[in-house]
Amino acid sequence: MDLKQVADDFKENGLAVVKGFASAEECEAMRDEMRKICADLKADEIHCFETESGRNDYFTQSGDKIRFFFDTDAKASADDLVKTAFTSLNKVGHALHTHPGVFQDLVTAPKTKEVLRAINLKKVCVPQSMYIFKQAKFGSAVPPHQDSTFLHTSPTQTVVGLWLALEDATEDNGCLWFIPGSHKPYKDESKREKLDHAFMNRVPSSDGSVKTEYRLGTSKKYYESCDYTWVPAQVRKGDLVLIHDMVHHKSLPNHSNKSRNIYAWHLFESSEASWDSDNWLQYPEGKTFMEFETQ
Repeated sequence: MDLKQVADDFKENGLAVVKGFASAEECEAMRDEMRKICADLKADEIHCFETESGRNDYFTQSGDKIRFFFDTDAKASADDLVKTAFTSLNKVGHALHTHPGVFQDLVTAPKTKEVLRAINLKKVCVPQSMYIFKQAKFGSAVPPHQDSTFLHTSPTQTVVGLWLALEDATEDNGCLWFIPGSHKPYKDESKREKLDHAFMNRVPSSDGSVKTEYRLGTSKKYYESCDYTWVPAQVRKGDLVLIHDMVHHKSLPNHSNKSRNIYAWHLFESSEASWDSDNWLQYPEGKTFMEFETQ
């Protein structure tokens, strides 16, 4: 691994690729483990993943659980969806890394820590992980966004996304697209008080409950003004993608005959920042994140 080049790309572009990070055997082991997890799905866990998911309890309270989210275009009966979960789901999250096994092993592997050291992360917490399917023929798009809209730390933003391709990800089957360098103007500053920036958080309401608020800001105008700068990040099976929390990225629908399975997790530099208590993804009071040093 040429980690100097990876670090340079991450600093300059906001996205970098570690080629050949995981072996084909490691990738298939994760796919096999997810098949086993899907076999435990029950009919009462049929929930679709869509923009409004961030406002319901099944989604927002999944920070310490393994929960299932179907693609909105996976139209079938509950029994059929249970039987075909591995080829119907949109994602499974958000605590795969907390269970001993292949997902946790990758998150804490020496080679993962080596990559984290290369981008100057010394001590990290892992608040979430997820398996994203991007199903063949109907895998839905992910709209343009910044991870810092949904995952925020204080006093500065220190979140990094890691995205492992378990299959080839191409323009045909819905690879990532991003705007190189689009993270630079933000200078890792909190977006909480910047009203023109998109931001999602949990706030108490007058009746004593807690609700999710989403502020779009002027991000739509921003995306429309710089559409021409989007570039694809096509990667091979086993490649690891590093995503800065301020870089603008998206993925397109998958209309091909090939799925685009990936395993992703987010972490933050915990020696410099703490997890905001009003993040939309909730955890039981007193629960601590997985935390480790990269040395």
